[in-house]
Amino acid sequence: MLKLYKLPDMSHAVQTLKMLLSFLLCHGQRLIKSQMPAAIMLLASFQGFAQYLHTDAKKIVDGQGNEVILRGMGLGGWMLQEGYMLETNAFANPQHEIRARIVDLIGESNTNTFYDAWLANHVTRRDIDSLASWGFNSVRLPMHYNLYTLPIEQEPVPGQHTWLEKGFAMTDSLLKWCAANHLYVILDLHAAPGGQGRDAAISDYDSSKPSLWESPANQQKTIALWKKLAERYADEVWIGGYDLINETNWNFTAGANQNGCSETTNAPLRKLYVDITTAIREVDQNHIIFIEGNCWANNHNGLMPAWDTNMVLSFHKYWNNNDQGSLQGVINMRNQHNLPLWMGEGGENSNTWSTNAIRLLEENHIGWAWWPLKKVGGINSPFSVIRNDGYAALLNYWQNGGAKPDVAFAKNALMKLTEDLKVENVVYRKDVTDAMFRQVYDASTRPFTKHVIPGVVHVSNFDLGRNNQAYADKDTANYNVTTGNYTAWNAGWIYRNDGVDLEVTSDTHANANGYNIGWTNDGEWVQYTVGVDSGAAYNVTIRYSASGNAAKIRLSNGSNSISPVIALPSTGGFQTWKDHVISDVVLPKGPQRLRLHFEKGGANVSFLQFTLSKKTSEVPFKGLLAETDDTGSRITLSLNKKGNAATLNGIEGFSLSVNGSAGILTGVQMDNSDPSKFVFTTDAPLSDTDVLTLSYNGNHITATDATPLETFSNLPIRNNLPLHLTIPGKIEAEAFTVNQGLQLENTSDTGGGQNIGFTNAGDYLEYLVRVPADGEYPLEVRVACNNQAGKIEVQQLTKGGQLLHYVMVDIPVTGGWQTWQTVRTRMTLKAGSGILKVKIIQPEFNINWFRFAAADVISGSEKDRQGLLQLYPNPTDGDLFIDLPENAYSSINTLTVTSINGSLMSRQDSVSREAIRRINVGWLPAGLYILELDMNGKVWRNKFLFQREAH
Repeated sequence: MLKLYKLPDMSHAVQTLKMLLSFLLCHGQRLIKSQMPAAIMLLASFQGFAQYLHTDAKKIVDGQGNEVILRGMGLGGWMLQEGYMLETNAFANPQHEIRARIVDLIGESNTNTFYDAWLANHVTRRDIDSLASWGFNSVRLPMHYNLYTLPIEQEPVPGQHTWLEKGFAMTDSLLKWCAANHLYVILDLHAAPGGQGRDAAISDYDSSKPSLWESPANQQKTIALWKKLAERYADEVWIGGYDLINETNWNFTAGANQNGCSETTNAPLRKLYVDITTAIREVDQNHIIFIEGNCWANNHNGLMPAWDTNMVLSFHKYWNNNDQGSLQGVINMRNQHNLPLWMGEGGENSNTWSTNAIRLLEENHIGWAWWPLKKVGGINSPFSVIRNDGYAALLNYWQNGGAKPDVAFAKNALMKLTEDLKVENVVYRKDVTDAMFRQVYDASTRPFTKHVIPGVVHVSNFDLGRNNQAYADKDTANYNVTTGNYTAWNAGWIYRNDGVDLEVTSDTHANANGYNIGWTNDGEWVQYTVGVDSGAAYNVTIRYSASGNAAKIRLSNGSNSISPVIALPSTGGFQTWKDHVISDVVLPKGPQRLRLHFEKGGANVSFLQFTLSKKTSEVPFKGLLAETDDTGSRITLSLNKKGNAATLNGIEGFSLSVNGSAGILTGVQMDNSDPSKFVFTTDAPLSDTDVLTLSYNGNHITATDATPLETFSNLPIRNNLPLHLTIPGKIEAEAFTVNQGLQLENTSDTGGGQNIGFTNAGDYLEYLVRVPADGEYPLEVRVACNNQAGKIEVQQLTKGGQLLHYVMVDIPVTGGWQTWQTVRTRMTLKAGSGILKVKIIQPEFNINWFRFAAADVISGSEKDRQGLLQLYPNPTDGDLFIDLPENAYSSINTLTVTSINGSLMSRQDSVSREAIRRINVGWLPAGLYILELDMNGKVWRNKFLFQREAH
């Protein structure tokens, strides 16, 4: 009999099939009489192979040659407990410590009963059915070796291997459930004999016993276990492959990083991998071998070249940026060694991080396995296990001491925990799975729950979707591996895994659902898909709390505001709750997407209650909010009702104010898609610092219900032009608007903060800047360079990207990545707003900041003009501080303030040097001004913006 174990690629498979068919045609009669059994067996063997996953150059493919992107879930916490998954990590992290705590409370026999129930309930057929229904096509099984064989210390005969049926039976059941759902199972030795890493919880490492790397007996047991597994599952087509050793983190070099991150050869790891592979291939030629690096899977130094023709390189991804640079190292390995990649473990982050990471991986043809399916508490796994009160009491005792719980109480609490593991008892986090699948390629939003108006909208039940689609929040993920700073995306760590900060509320109102939004920041918002029963005006009750008076909110419907900006007075504390009513909010009938905007952060909100107020026709026709687009050429006015286009007679009755002076409106029309918005055009050259207002004093415009538009005066216009950094001034490297290929990290330079690094030729940064006058400006660049000099090109571009000026800057070797030095040069700049682009010409170095000093040569200026005054803060709402030129002082001096149109606002003669340093301009009307300092005929000047907070 001929058995076809493995074909190296599909061309070989197709060729073999063609040869077989040709043989059958040529020798059919004879074959029917004498060779049919052998032919049937050959065909059966080929058909079986066609279902095995295998490698084809840089891809993982099925038997038909179709690329397979593995979308997997790691079943962490089932066969191997980790402390953080049971909330015991503060006092018992690896499983043997957790077990010891339990034995101390309930004894050995009861502990065995607990673990039997844990293993029976943690993963069941219903869990696997759920994974399949969500879209997963594979699972990664983290195995603890002690379910399959005895520890070396317990072997009756040293050097021999006692096999335990428990682990194999559990694996058989899992494989059966997965096969029924067409899910591949990837076997992962998560806890190898002795433990493979100093991060003890991961592998149940016990430092009082020899580790995997310190014991030849443990290594032999590991090899024997893999051979036993391969022998048992060699012909199972739904076994996706063998992940030989999870997250080795061990230093093979004395004195090196203890987690193996600085190892250059990893020779013991490679040798063990080769020995395991040799043992597997003695009994199984079908399945993929997955190889992880040292340093939690990510140090692959010395592991190549490949020693098997059906092998995949695995890496893990946690808490780092989701840009191409974060993958480039492993992609380079894939290209160099012509092997597929698999991201075998990642997650433990926000929905935003998951969506972006999965999209990045799949765009690069890399499969993945997320971690984990379920754990006690938490918000970022699909299933959360409820912490029952009894188990909470055990955690408190273990951590804080006190009276020891009795056996009955402790056993009941622990057995209740095992019951709570079941699918029917866990909390399903639908936002987590929605982010991992739908949101990866679909930017639309969906309701989290049903909302009906009139009725109550709980603010915690915002729509499902991406940041800036279903909500907008400042902190949406944790990137601490890249940045060095941990970021809590949901500061309250409750209910949802999105960027919105939620917490358990003390609000006892009957309409409260137990949660409120907190930690609100300026510009954040949340969206709710609602069904409005009747087109009418509604009173909206905002249930809120605030410790100060700064908070402001507004409501919008799609892109149209449906309320003015509302100030929320202090309630006396962040959990002291009051109601604020917004009257007569007009809503049309049907499905709507309402948004709650935090114009100024500082308020917590529990719910919104909508109650019918009056008919739409009984509500006055009002202008609610005006705002520019991001170019400044269009201004949109949101109205509370639909306007009658026939009554809109151009810009008659409307006027624009720019910094207190008349602006120019060139036209107005009704928004084609929304009759409740007027869109104005202007040819005024608006700036992001301009203070803008809109007024209406006409009487001809009406709503569709014939109500006249109420007049208004100096309605503030939200200025949405992108913020430009001012030159002269300091530009932090991380203040970019565009980043191509560079990464951020914490800096040890004076002042702290972050620097950019990991530079490659062709990378670049862009900054929006404003230059006050043509001239030549001194430029400083703060750099650190380890051992090879670099070069950057600093360019000034127009808004459209046209090159105006550039300068090349040589980066010297400073002796270290955090050894900082300031490089100085000069750069010619043209007045106006545009782009400062920094291109990496020759790497590799870090940059902390750029600083432009005032121009000492001003093109086309009068002879006595010295440059720009340094004014701050700018804009200001009161005091203005002046950095005086060095060594410049005269008793003959004058300080003047003029408006932008030349009107003299104030003049002070013979002002002392101390008085010049700080002046108060709070008496001025809001607007743009010029401050000029004349010292004995030498003149310095600059613009400043005085703005009052709108009410």
